[in-house]
Amino acid sequence: MPHRKSGWPYRFRRAWAFPRDVEAFLQRLLVSPSLHVACGESALGDVRVDLVTRVDVRGDMFHLPFRDESFASVLTDPPWHLPYHIRPRLAAELARVLRPEGRLVLNAPWSLRLKGILMLVEVFWSPAPTWRNCPIVMIYRKVA
Repeated sequence: MPHRKSGWPYRFRRAWAFPRDVEAFLQRLLVSPSLHVACGESALGDVRVDLVTRVDVRGDMFHLPFRDESFASVLTDPPWHLPYHIRPRLAAELARVLRPEGRLVLNAPWSLRLKGILMLVEVFWSPAPTWRNCPIVMIYRKVA
């Protein structure tokens, strides 16, 4: 259907979600109460936040509308092309809503570093079937 002003033909598709086997794997990593940030169409998490899809809370991953230390686990699959200079802001906001000793589950090809706050404890990866990015899931523990 073309846009009224520009005439550009928009084609809409279903928002992204994890494959079923990946959802099952990630579900085992979550501890309630859990938060899923940038969730798309995924059903994972007790509370789901996304900027564009219809979820529990519509919100920005850099300004989460929750009190400090609200969740035992946080899952996020942020945009992989997120610029380097704003990744620390994302890490700080995710750590803010995570309880001490809580678990942050990150699905991204880059790591988060908050010295003295988040400690990397496990890394899972799956070889890509073709010339694609390898799926990488990193587990962090909040130490501060």
